[in-house]
Amino acid sequence: MDASPASDGITELKDAIRAAMRAQFSASDGDDRAARSTSICQRLISSRVFEDAMTVMLYMPMRSEVDVIGVALEAFRRGKTVCLPRVEPGRDTMSVVATRSFDNDEMHPDAAGVRSPRGGARVPEAAIDLVVVPGVAFDLNGGRLGRGGGFYDRFLSSLPTTTATIGICFDWQIVDVVPADSRDTPVHAVVTDRRVAHRTPTDRLLEPKDSP
Repeated sequence: MDASPASDGITELKDAIRAAMRAQFSASDGDDRAARSTSICQRLISSRVFEDAMTVMLYMPMRSEVDVIGVALEAFRRGKTVCLPRVEPGRDTMSVVATRSFDNDEMHPDAAGVRSPRGGARVPEAAIDLVVVPGVAFDLNGGRLGRGGGFYDRFLSSLPTTTATIGICFDWQIVDVVPADSRDTPVHAVVTDRRVAHRTPTDRLLEPKDSP
């Protein structure tokens, strides 16, 4: 079936945003990104949703993504279960596996070329309390633009409603509106180095855990 003019327009808008973000990343400084990553991780670690979560799904960061190693280390320290996504050969969906380390020697590229644990027990989706979601761009209503493979959109749409999904990005990755169609799945909230935003104003997921 041929793509509709509307879907073609959305694809073009997404590609334009991806190109702009690539240019922004190329212009950014590694030390600045590291400092921003630290700030973002601290916002997440101090939040209610992280405090309450027993099982946290993170990701192995690429160079263009927020480094969440700090979140992983704090989760390990607090005795939380940490898990990571893995794409199996011949499949268009992600599985989730537990890990006890983010060390590179414990990882290998999965079918999508992303570092994932060599071993690790499978974690049922219903057992995950918090999913920290990377993206190329987000908007303040939870709209997310990925790399185009659709893995996270399919995964997020399959989660139970009790699982909190938090987008994480540098503040310069926030755009006015992420173009979306029926296959795109928004997140509940977004955290950057400068702010937090909830899709529903009554949500308090990213408020500090000691707020009244």
